[in-house]
Amino acid sequence: MDESEKKSSSLFDNDPILYATWLYYQDGLSQTEVAHVMGISRVTVVKYLQTAREKGYVNISLDAKSFSSIELAINIKTKFNLYNVIIIPDNHLDNETLDNATRREHLARAGGMYLSQVVEDNDLLGVAWGRTIHRMGHIMAPKPSNNVTVLQMLGSMPAQPDFTTIESSSLIANKFSGSCVNLHVPAVVSSASLAAELQAEPIIQANFSALNKCNKALFVVGNVRDENPLIRSGVLSKKEMQIYRDLGAVGVICGRFYDKDGNHIQAEVDLRILGISLAQLRNIKRRIFMAVGEENFTATLGAIRGGYVSDLIIDEATAYYLNQCEL
Repeated sequence: MDESEKKSSSLFDNDPILYATWLYYQDGLSQTEVAHVMGISRVTVVKYLQTAREKGYVNISLDAKSFSSIELAINIKTKFNLYNVIIIPDNHLDNETLDNATRREHLARAGGMYLSQVVEDNDLLGVAWGRTIHRMGHIMAPKPSNNVTVLQMLGSMPAQPDFTTIESSSLIANKFSGSCVNLHVPAVVSSASLAAELQAEPIIQANFSALNKCNKALFVVGNVRDENPLIRSGVLSKKEMQIYRDLGAVGVICGRFYDKDGNHIQAEVDLRILGISLAQLRNIKRRIFMAVGEENFTATLGAIRGGYVSDLIIDEATAYYLNQCEL
């Protein structure tokens, strides 16, 4: 088998029980469809799923420890000194089927699974907003907890066709029977002086100060293409995005841009953004970063190099890319 053929087969082929488990429980394939994808009999699929239940791979959700024990995940975790790496299997779908919506659905399901396992009583969880996180808030299983607070990490914008900024964090808070602290300010304002005045208001100041107390954070990769949700939602214009690209930006987290080495890139817009800073984000103990797709490779690597990531949830293509890169 040549190198291209190796990359076209799933990482999970070496552990067919894990692969069958994912296809059946996470992707919702029938046992017959799983058998077809894996090239095995339906009887074997039934045996694999039974074994998965006996081994504890499946209860309400998949066991993240099992899915992070794949050799490639371990390599990435060690190379970049990360707390945990979860790789989402996706090669049972061809390139045409695996569109952005499908990738986003996979990411939302994996993110919900992982978040349910890492959030604990008394956590302060910072959450970014976007379509993936909004979807995750809808589909993740409830986990009643004690004294969990979810904090919105970037100011709000008018409702979009497929998500609302405030609802994204509220949905996740509800899953943990927790409370939600929203930033009741726009994500971007017209001037630096107005941004400073708003942040000086006692209530808003208290909300921003609370971000310094977060012990966990959840956010999704953002690239610097014109399709970025920051442009669609009106936070940035295409002209402003081009300014950041010209300065060397490859990625963005909560409206804050960074270069290929993770260094913060500051432009005039930064002074008008109302949200968590990259320095604040880096100080949060557990920083759960989700990314899929070739268009986000460079942004993902830059985020890791910048120290903005401790826990990484990625697809197979991103995993292969990171495995070839140097810190």
